[in-house]
Amino acid sequence: MKYLKLHSWNVNYKEAVEIQKKLREKIILKSTLHDHENLLIAGADVSYDKGSGRMFGCVVVFVLRTMEKIEESTASGRVDFPYIPGLLSFRESPILLRAFNKIKSAPDIFMLDAQGIAHPRGLGLASHMGLLFDTPSIGCAKTRLIGEHDEVDNEVGASSLLTIKERQVGAVLRTKKNVKPLFVSPGHKIDLITSVQVVLKSCRGYRLPEPTRQAHNLVSKIKKSCT
Repeated sequence: MKYLKLHSWNVNYKEAVEIQKKLREKIILKSTLHDHENLLIAGADVSYDKGSGRMFGCVVVFVLRTMEKIEESTASGRVDFPYIPGLLSFRESPILLRAFNKIKSAPDIFMLDAQGIAHPRGLGLASHMGLLFDTPSIGCAKTRLIGEHDEVDNEVGASSLLTIKERQVGAVLRTKKNVKPLFVSPGHKIDLITSVQVVLKSCRGYRLPEPTRQAHNLVSKIKKSCT
């Protein structure tokens, strides 16, 4: 799967921040998706082996309507960018690009265990990947990076808006009763309502939707086999 070469990855902190500021102006927060039932959705995740300095990335592709898995790919390599809060995409995107490059299908939408626009500079990993592939993307994170929200009712599908200075940047969504909610934010070429709908359609009784849950399981398996 081909991607756009929007910038260099060999950058320092200041350069990375400036790239984020420029790219956020290109984000589209209007859904370009139609006929959700026949879409292909790709989940992606990254894991690290701290002892060796290696990282592992994977992509798993599903039919959204049935959650039938049709393809998966993995990649591994060295960690080249330090851990800096707010700059996760510069650390993880390169390995994910290698994993996406191996798949034969063309997913209609990406879902990542990361932030979309719910980010200090409005460009989390999900938004960055959406721009690189010019594809709708959703951030579906387990933890909050930024923003405020009200409590979420303990019912599947209940949600509360995630806001930054009264600006809506996402939703805090309950995907399973009696467990912590998820933090959903649009990445690119999608709106918040559609993002929430896709996440809920992707759930199969677990806290995590299948794209990110199975991507996490796969990358953990690959890391274990290589360390």
